Amino acid sequence: MPEFMNDLFSAGKHSRYFNHTRSYGLFSRVRTIAWILAILQTAWILVDWLLLPEDVSSTIAYGRILASLSCLALGIWFSHPYRLEISLIRLLLLVLVLTIFQTWSNFILIGHGLESEVLAGYAFFPFMIITMLAIFPLTILEVTGFAVFVILVELVTQLWTGKFGVVAGLNDLWLLAVLGCIAGWASVNQLSMLLVLYRQATRDPLTGLANRRQVMDQLDGDIKDARELNQPLSVLLFDLDKFKSFNDNHGHAAGDLVLKQFARILKDNAKRKVDLAGRFGGEEFLMVLPGMNEADAVQVADAVRQGCHNTRVKVPTGEEVSFSTSIGIAVLHDKDEDRTRLLQRADEALYAAKDGGRDRYVVAPKSERTE
Repeated sequence: MPEFMNDLFSAGKHSRYFNHTRSYGLFSRVRTIAWILAILQTAWILVDWLLLPEDVSSTIAYGRILASLSCLALGIWFSHPYRLEISLIRLLLLVLVLTIFQTWSNFILIGHGLESEVLAGYAFFPFMIITMLAIFPLTILEVTGFAVFVILVELVTQLWTGKFGVVAGLNDLWLLAVLGCIAGWASVNQLSMLLVLYRQATRDPLTGLANRRQVMDQLDGDIKDARELNQPLSVLLFDLDKFKSFNDNHGHAAGDLVLKQFARILKDNAKRKVDLAGRFGGEEFLMVLPGMNEADAVQVADAVRQGCHNTRVKVPTGEEVSFSTSIGIAVLHDKDEDRTRLLQRADEALYAAKDGGRDRYVVAPKSERTE
């Protein structure tokens, strides 16, 4: 539970793979809302023309057109949909566009002796902005930041217009605070559901590591990034030594305990956010280490092997047992090498480690390209 609450409080604990998923969700929702607002802002010019004096409606029309164009630009901004920081900037820009238009239109209306409260489409702006946050899967820190910003803008506006301290102004601030709490709850609840669904779809239920499908998908992306950024990439393939015999002697319940303990060792050694440890199938595991060269990958492999030596598992019979692992290491040297060939080399190195006596690692030779 504490770990889950940390995930809801801040994105600092999220893996980059989950952040990719959340980033695309934010990106698609900001884009949809931006398109809708671009249409509504333009259509509202007709309402202003019916309700406002001609000189005021003409002035505000320019602001609405500029806001519509800004929303349109956000709607057609398709780059980097999987980068979380860019998606959050998109949302911030959307909030800023609406806030700036609201503040500027209030300035125009008050300058002409008009009250925004009696005009359609103006007084509700801060409430619309803060309620809109409920649509997005945000952490507690993120939604709090957005909500506080909107409330502070309303507070400054009230101080500027002399509305602060009167009943109507206090009611608006109170309502914004209540809506902020409701929107925040809904937004964090969305993040919670997204986390649960993501983990169900991508994690091995026994060990909690990434499942085979997740590892394969992310390995494809990491290989692509390694090529584009000209960075190394290492893959470690693990096999628990004589695990079938262990299950036959101690039972599958004991085997599950060993698998869970080995998963903890892998987690402890996948120290960077970009590192991914997963269950490849049965007693085989895989670790993907983007940006890591052969020497560093060997250190990780040896740390995992030593971690097994230092661990004993108490099985249901009360007996404490030990276990070891064989490891195949493959480093992406050939930028044209695909996932299949990279894993094949890691598998060949793993079998060489097992044939060499187990409880060791072997580094695969560089890939030989065939013409």
